[in-house]
Amino acid sequence: MRNLRNIGFCILSVRRTVCVLSALAVFAVGFSQDYTRLSERTIIGTARYVGMSGAMTAIGGDPSAVTDNPAGLGLYRRAEAMATMDIGIDRTLQTDQETAGKTLRLSLAQASAVFSLGDFSKDDGLIAYNFMISYKRHRTFFRDYYGYAGSGPALAPLLSNADVEWDIAIPYHRTHDSNAFRLYERGQANEFGLDWAMNYSNKLYFGLGLRIHSYSLTEDALYEEVYGKEWLYNKSYVSHSGVGVGLAAGMIYRPLSWLRLGVAIHTPSLGSLRTSTDGKLQTMTDTLGTSNAPLLSFRSTDFHLPVHLSTSAAFQIGAYGMIALQYDLYKQQQSPMIHSLRAGVEVIPVMGMYINAGYACESTFKKEGSPVLMDPTFDRQDVYSQFPRTAQYASVALGYRGTYVMVQAAYQYRWQHIDLFAHENATPYDINATTHRIVFTIGWHR
Repeated sequence: MRNLRNIGFCILSVRRTVCVLSALAVFAVGFSQDYTRLSERTIIGTARYVGMSGAMTAIGGDPSAVTDNPAGLGLYRRAEAMATMDIGIDRTLQTDQETAGKTLRLSLAQASAVFSLGDFSKDDGLIAYNFMISYKRHRTFFRDYYGYAGSGPALAPLLSNADVEWDIAIPYHRTHDSNAFRLYERGQANEFGLDWAMNYSNKLYFGLGLRIHSYSLTEDALYEEVYGKEWLYNKSYVSHSGVGVGLAAGMIYRPLSWLRLGVAIHTPSLGSLRTSTDGKLQTMTDTLGTSNAPLLSFRSTDFHLPVHLSTSAAFQIGAYGMIALQYDLYKQQQSPMIHSLRAGVEVIPVMGMYINAGYACESTFKKEGSPVLMDPTFDRQDVYSQFPRTAQYASVALGYRGTYVMVQAAYQYRWQHIDLFAHENATPYDINATTHRIVFTIGWHR
């Protein structure tokens, strides 16, 4: 008991609080990790877009495809309004463990309005110029993570290396008996768009878009180590919010009646990110203090979404459907590039009805063993980090397009493994993260 009280008095007397946990965070967390978490995207949109696994950069004619490639707006010949609801079941399960986190959510995936102007009676020259205003959900953060492990590297020895006088006789300096970690994530990344596109001779389509981004993410974490009948825990809360503005440009070219080639680029957004942190380090009998960070810390900094380049080819199979192949690349500052391969097929069994199926495989910004940079001027309480592995998608969709009404439905399954570290030296929890997504789209056109 005396040792525990000495620890508390020691920490509370140290004015240089930045030395305790920020030394841990050099590897585990930092603004580069904040950037990558908020920059990650998932394949969300209309049911047709989800059914094609997002492989629509060269196809267009769909509001979610237009948000990827503004040139796809040039293929519209009528005004249109569309909205999509997204039902998701997110599940996380640690390998070899029984306890799983499971969440159910309902959200608006997209909403859009298209205005089409032009002379569609001719086949040469400038035929049409169209406009679209839209909303799109890029990502929903709504997961509960749980991790459990036996004995392993402890948190306290790392704290003792942070230039603070710790009593090395305390039990928290040896290997603990077991540990547990839980993390609740909540938030979203949204995009509001204004697009313009032109149709030239039904062969060349060119488009420009303005993108306004908003993003928010809260992370509530608790890490606990058990030492016989005693325990030590680190509790943290982090909140991010911000806005940004970017541009998009794209082109679709039809050199042959059965071939479409598409390319699009999204510039980095200009924006800001506001982060607040809070938390404490505590034992069973004595509070050790509020760790290195002030009870509540705030920070505002510049934030830029990644450069996004998309290329695609679509092959028309007469009136029976099409096949699309696509490659996307994302480059975030201070992070490896993301590579995405997508493939989709559309079959038209009867006029007005279509069936879609798709598959996508994406790498991630984070790589195991890659450094995470920390801004030393900002105190952080959270000491955990995530290293997502490759994400995969499989999807199917069914749709009907009538004279005035469109109805679509899609199912998507997404799976991914994540190495979740409670702190720098901790053995990672192998987390299997899956999502079952059901999408409903309804639209009107004239």
